[in-house]
Amino acid sequence: MNDGDFIELSYEMRAGPDKKLISTSKEDVAKAENIFDDKKKYKDVVLIIGSEGMFKAINDSFKNAEIGKEYEVVVPAKDAYGLRDNKNIKVVPMREFQRNNITPEVGKEVNIGNKIGRIISVTPGRVLIDYNHELAGKDLYYKYEIKKVITDESEKVKAIIDMEYSDADEFEVSLENDIINIQIPEKAKFDVNWLDSKYRIANDIRKYIPDKDTIIKELYKREEKKSEEVQESEKKEENKEENKEENNGTSENQEVKEKQ
Repeated sequence: MNDGDFIELSYEMRAGPDKKLISTSKEDVAKAENIFDDKKKYKDVVLIIGSEGMFKAINDSFKNAEIGKEYEVVVPAKDAYGLRDNKNIKVVPMREFQRNNITPEVGKEVNIGNKIGRIISVTPGRVLIDYNHELAGKDLYYKYEIKKVITDESEKVKAIIDMEYSDADEFEVSLENDIINIQIPEKAKFDVNWLDSKYRIANDIRKYIPDKDTIIKELYKREEKKSEEVQESEKKEENKEENKEENNGTSENQEVKEKQ
């Protein structure tokens, strides 16, 4: 296999000497090890060999792997998320949290000064934040099995959408001659995350499917005008409701008077 190949696989990623499960594509494994998230879709994932953000040891393993065989790759801490550095543990004055309207709590992930860290201690007047990655200093254990190599270009496009956005099944993808047509779903049209994802998707398609042009369609349908009959019917219903409220008010007043 080579850089640029799209592969579909199942995986488990563990970390540290106890090999604690960090992430997996398998729902049964996630449930068995108490990291199941009901908001997540557990299914085989698609990765692109040689893409950015992939650890070298894992990428090299993919190139020599065979479909249907299980492999485990060990990524030393220094080549994964780096070694822990005490210089990345900082004392932050309590006033910074007050200024950002944040209540400091041990274990809470916070963004202070455009840096994301985890609170490890809270004392009067100051807070200790660890800016090391939570997996810093831990070896990674990546177990995987490649199910297939994807060659269909429509599947590649959907895989890119899944990687850069989500819910690729809700997108309509079609190929016509040298053009890739992508029709986005209704919910994406008003999702601010889609604005960023759209350009990454377009760039990935240009990089990995270079012989095709891409058209991303966003159809905003006109507001349907109601017929005069429907408007008249709605108006009658509104009048009925108003009359009902008025009659109820009259009845209540009459009851009060009778009681007096």
